Amino acid sequence: MLPSQRKALMSATRTASPATPPAAGKPAETQACIDKRERILAVAEDLFYRYEFSGTTMDMICAELGVTKPFVYYYFRDKHQIAETLAWRASVACLSTLKFAADDRRPAHVKLAEGLHRWVAACVTHFRASALAFRVTATLRPEFRDELRDLANGFYADLGALMEEGRRQGKLSFDDATVTAKAMGGAVGFIYTWYRPEGRLPPDEFVDRLTVTLFRMIGLRPSALPAPLRKKTKLQRRLTPESSASSETAVAKTNPQRTLE
Repeated sequence: MLPSQRKALMSATRTASPATPPAAGKPAETQACIDKRERILAVAEDLFYRYEFSGTTMDMICAELGVTKPFVYYYFRDKHQIAETLAWRASVACLSTLKFAADDRRPAHVKLAEGLHRWVAACVTHFRASALAFRVTATLRPEFRDELRDLANGFYADLGALMEEGRRQGKLSFDDATVTAKAMGGAVGFIYTWYRPEGRLPPDEFVDRLTVTLFRMIGLRPSALPAPLRKKTKLQRRLTPESSASSETAVAKTNPQRTLE
């Protein structure tokens, strides 16, 4: 099998299944098996985040679960496979948020607004597992690293295309598309380093506020969005007429790269 074919097969397998399929000779998984696999992943995700990948052992995972090693090894060959499963899930969830159906004819800025909100929400939901894609990349298989890189490149291609189209249509205002897109990626992609669910803002409000910050970075006026989208993303609660007007005036004058709230 050619490398490109193997890579495509691996991607399809991970996308279609929440975890690695059973080895040859094993029966199809029951719901109980799926639940056990998910429990392993949840515990490992927490330990990897608290102690990092290098500081977490299979013994620690088993102790936290209250099981012996054969229980875990039935589902995963080692902690690298656990980390890959977690990192892949998080990466797909976060980096596929700007994909839209080919027949979606909505304006670019509307799709971008919806996609950015989905992106921030996914990164908040998966912030612990997202850390694995950055922190342990060097220890993962080269072909897996290539898959993660392809996902990221595809995301930035989608983001750049929507940004450029929105600017051509007069709905967005920013300078260099690549620099702005990378700045947005840094603001959102690395929230695992500082975001805390128990922090000052509830998760949904945090998502909305960070989304509004991204809008400001690309000069997107929330007033330009259809009412259903503003309601769907709850942005109308974060943008009173006064705050919306003042922020739009500031963007029109200076188009600043705002810092996060």
